[in-house]
Amino acid sequence: MKNKLGITAAAILAAVSLAACSNGNNQSSSQSSKTSSSKIVKKNTNKQSAQSSEKEQSSSSSNSSSSSSSQKASSQAPEHDRMGYFTGKLRKALPGMLLPTKDGLGTGSDKLNVRYTSSGDTNTVYYSVGDTAKDFNSDSVKNERPYAVLKEVKNASNAEDIINYSPEQKGLPTKKLDDNTTGTIQGAAGQRYLQWNKDKWSFVIQANSMMKKDPTDRGKEVLALVNQYGVPSTSTHGNLHVTLGDHMGSLNTVIAWQDGKNVYELKAHDTETALKMLNSLK
Repeated sequence: MKNKLGITAAAILAAVSLAACSNGNNQSSSQSSKTSSSKIVKKNTNKQSAQSSEKEQSSSSSNSSSSSSSQKASSQAPEHDRMGYFTGKLRKALPGMLLPTKDGLGTGSDKLNVRYTSSGDTNTVYYSVGDTAKDFNSDSVKNERPYAVLKEVKNASNAEDIINYSPEQKGLPTKKLDDNTTGTIQGAAGQRYLQWNKDKWSFVIQANSMMKKDPTDRGKEVLALVNQYGVPSTSTHGNLHVTLGDHMGSLNTVIAWQDGKNVYELKAHDTETALKMLNSLK
């Protein structure tokens, strides 16, 4: 009886020992599996992080390149210069003709239109501002009233008649225009004329005396503009003539001079506009 109990106790102890060993092996295997899985997750996380970083760098580089290209394109975009464009066209059509490179306008340059005519030794360029910008020398520009007209007469045999230079006047009432300039005043046929001369140029301001117009104030304004912008150099004589009585589309400023064998005449609706254009003459 004692032997049977001893055998049974020994069997129970052996079974408990085997169960404990099995649990220990299972826990070790589970911990090993968890450690291995953790390593795999960490590797995958690091790989995904690296790929994400590479994508962000690539996207940043792409955006930077796009921005740089946009800025470069913007900086290289040509300015919209209608006067420059038309002047280039005129130089090809009328080689050798002196032309202004500035339109002389305060506003409306974006709708500047230009056309020209050529007949024999005479070339004429018409500058106007329209409701819309039109092509160079478009037929429709003929319907626009020009604000300036530049004419060139080649080999002019009647140069003095075109220029209409007025010699300095003597023995007439005088008007002080500035510290260095004194003009003369005379009346004829219902008109009053203020005149002064400097170098090869004569300057005449004409006013209607019947309308009680006085040319003195305008003369002072014109003199100041001439001092500011200057006048073209002339081979013989030059003349600037302004008629008072502004009205829509009037070409009341006429400037004429001689360049070599050729005579030029610019008519404009505004004296400052005319002098600005001639100041850019090339």
